[in-house]
Amino acid sequence: MEVRNENDYHRGVVAVGLVVVATGSSDAASKKRYYYDGGYSQKYPYATPRQLQNARAYDRGGQYFEVDSNAFPAGSRGWWEIKKLEDSRRR
Repeated sequence: MEVRNENDYHRGVVAVGLVVVATGSSDAASKKRYYYDGGYSQKYPYATPRQLQNARAYDRGGQYFEVDSNAFPAGSRGWWEIKKLEDSRRR
């Protein structure tokens, strides 16, 4: 007959509990989702928040944006369109 100590039982429960806790946190980390803002700040790292907001609004369509080439990041699609409008007004 095997004699067990009460401490042996508690060690086993604690060990099982630690294994469950350790695997639970890795599952949560693997399900973490990352959010990116459409890449505007990555495409135009030099742009101001005002310029990024206007670029997003222009690309989404139907949203308000300023009709000023300085309000867009240089080289963006909206910047080229506004530059074209500004040049046609000067002629």
